[in-house]
Amino acid sequence: MDTRDLIYYSTLAPSGHNTQPWKFSVQDNIIRIYPDFDRTLSVVDPDNHALYISLGCALENLVISAKEDGSACRVGVFPDDENEECLRVTLTDESPAKEKDLYEAIPVRQSNRSMYDEQKIPPADMEKLLQANEQDTVVVKTFDAQGKDVDPVIELVKEAGRIQFNDDRFVEELISWIRFNKKEVQNNRDGLSAKVMGFPNVPRWLGRFIMKTFVTADREAEKTEKQIRSSSHLFLFICKKNDKKHWVDAGRGFQRVALTAASLGIAHAHLNMPCEVESVRKKLSAHLDLHPDEQPVLLIRLGYASRAPRSPRRPPEEVRIDS
Repeated sequence: MDTRDLIYYSTLAPSGHNTQPWKFSVQDNIIRIYPDFDRTLSVVDPDNHALYISLGCALENLVISAKEDGSACRVGVFPDDENEECLRVTLTDESPAKEKDLYEAIPVRQSNRSMYDEQKIPPADMEKLLQANEQDTVVVKTFDAQGKDVDPVIELVKEAGRIQFNDDRFVEELISWIRFNKKEVQNNRDGLSAKVMGFPNVPRWLGRFIMKTFVTADREAEKTEKQIRSSSHLFLFICKKNDKKHWVDAGRGFQRVALTAASLGIAHAHLNMPCEVESVRKKLSAHLDLHPDEQPVLLIRLGYASRAPRSPRRPPEEVRIDS
């Protein structure tokens, strides 16, 4: 496996609106991952916490892939001796323990936005999912998606979603990242494809009209509740501190959970709305009685569903800045 392959596997990580906000450089046995601030989401992610979570996901993919190739990794998160903010991965000759199941799950993992089949995740698999997070800076709290304890969380998800879809800036930002037809997908290789969103291939003007006319806050809230109730569980990732280092850790922990889920045939999808809207995030923290330093940063649902269309990715050559 060469560095191109390692970068390819890294870029299969998830990101908000599939913005792919990363850049890579290779120098001898060192691979650096940089944030790409030209791909930020200024409305939905004003503090860039989701961007740094995505970098953590890409980092974890890289480490797992390097292990499969027989290389251990020394990871530096924003090292002080770098000129630019980056995640630095130094490949070593040490022989690491391989994680074949996680490695093979990297190209399989996907965010599946469809309805699930209400089947419950067995306790043994729940334990595997919870053990997958190896970051002691990140706590994972679970909710039974069909139980009563989840009701307040569902209401907060719906409240945040309504706030977002009633915000013209949010809708405009979302539309800017939707690729409404095959030509847009092929030209950009990023964003949310029409197929992924459940739309037919249409011209941009028509897609925009559909989004502005038929996608309403109340309809989205109703759909979201049905999607949650069709799931088995919700997982909430909580950082013990609210800073970039912890956001990267959250990405690494989440990615291992997502890959473990994929290896077990379990689907997942993001429900980040209550972590994105500050007023609702504060309500969520209060509901869970979190410490003032703790921050809920990522909410997902898990369960069982048919495979969904895959989101596109840019090729490694487009995300390397040293080639």
